[in-house]
Amino acid sequence: MSSNELYKFIFDKITDYILLCDPDFNITASNHAADVILGQGESLSGQKCYAVLRQSDKPCLECPLADTLKSGAIIPLVSYDERLGEYFEERTYPVVTSGGAIESFILTSKNVSKSRELEDKSAQKKKLSALGQISSGVAHDFNNILTVVLGRVQLLKKQVTDQYILNSLEMIEKSALDGAAKVRKIQEFARPKEIRKMNEVIDLKKLIQEIVELTRPKWDIHAKIKGILIEPVLELHNELFINGDTSDLRNAFTNIIFNAVDAMPEGGVLTIKTYQNDGHVVCDFIDTGIGMTEEVREKIFDPFFSTKGVFGTGLGMSEVWGIIRRHNARISIYSHVGRGTTIRLWFNKAEKPSEVPVSSQEPEIAPCRILVVDDEEYILDIMSELLTELGHTVTISSSPLSAVERFQKNNYEIVITDLGMPEMNGLELASRLKNINPSTQIILMSGWGLNLDERDTANIVDFIISKPFSIEKIIYTISESTARIKKAPVVS
Repeated sequence: MSSNELYKFIFDKITDYILLCDPDFNITASNHAADVILGQGESLSGQKCYAVLRQSDKPCLECPLADTLKSGAIIPLVSYDERLGEYFEERTYPVVTSGGAIESFILTSKNVSKSRELEDKSAQKKKLSALGQISSGVAHDFNNILTVVLGRVQLLKKQVTDQYILNSLEMIEKSALDGAAKVRKIQEFARPKEIRKMNEVIDLKKLIQEIVELTRPKWDIHAKIKGILIEPVLELHNELFINGDTSDLRNAFTNIIFNAVDAMPEGGVLTIKTYQNDGHVVCDFIDTGIGMTEEVREKIFDPFFSTKGVFGTGLGMSEVWGIIRRHNARISIYSHVGRGTTIRLWFNKAEKPSEVPVSSQEPEIAPCRILVVDDEEYILDIMSELLTELGHTVTISSSPLSAVERFQKNNYEIVITDLGMPEMNGLELASRLKNINPSTQIILMSGWGLNLDERDTANIVDFIISKPFSIEKIIYTISESTARIKKAPVVS
């Protein structure tokens, strides 16, 4: 095999295409890959490189040849070939005479679509990671705020006897708890997803009554401002139970009600029915609105599809569909233009939960000396008020280092500490306090929503509670702590 034949053999085996061009951009030679990709198997010799590569009748404006000659560096050019639907990276290698004149140039090109895809995925992964960190921080701050909201509401409920005010406070409390559930979803986005168990037994009648009341501003107050009347009619059977996630279902039902109200711009009737059918629990949302065309009905669950223009995100019904699917339920839509829409949900029936007698009295807990450590003053204020209301002697500290000094001088039975603090975190503080007095009960509270490994908390933290928390959770945790204290030897 001659040298020319050997070179041709090598070049023809290279899958990147290679062109040899003269100074006037005429192709004088090409390898097999170039002939197949650009010439449909025919030789490219004699054609202009810009005609072959760009289907142009003149040299390319972005041709890297001039820049390569000027700088002396090989400058790549990435372009998109619409014929092939792929990205290619082109490089030009000038061949110059001893006097510096261009004699010819070699043009190579390779498909970089896969590498671009990997780069895009890597960039997207980094963006998602950064977004996850931001989301986690925002969620932590919201949990702190919701802790104060829930604490104040629950304190007020103990002091108020007026039923209307109590009902209003309960609505605020439920909304705050729903907000906490949404924050948990943000935190789930920021960390590996866990399998969520839909094992909560839900009284469907009670849930729908709560949602109708929560959505009153939309179907009552807002509608009246617009000069229309929307009347909700509830036909709810007693003792229909389903398994699921209350927060998710509240979100789904709220979206359905809002859509029904928006579909009745002249007013109308929204009927909500629950009943049994063939071993299932069925829930119907029936409006007397404008209805949907078949085309709209087919797209109603598509993400970002909206009939509300700039006033809609197109996420409501797609989110409803996702929630219903997660509950192993079915959703059907029946609609006629000008006659309204019915959205029907089919759930698996759950057994009625056994009734456990609940004492109206809070468990009696002997007063304790409690040290609360948190770098947020408003958290300290609400914790101090809550614990003092329960009869405990409370000391607060916004500095972990100061808390260690106070702990050394006083015999605190229980320490409640935040996890994330600037001087040292809650686990470090707990470790130092346990070294001073191992019998002290350490309760770690956190708004980060972390699942701490038991190896990280063993012999350091006795209880972990997530923000926001209820008074009942605090009472239960402290009662468990005092039970342990009684069994532990006293350290003088």
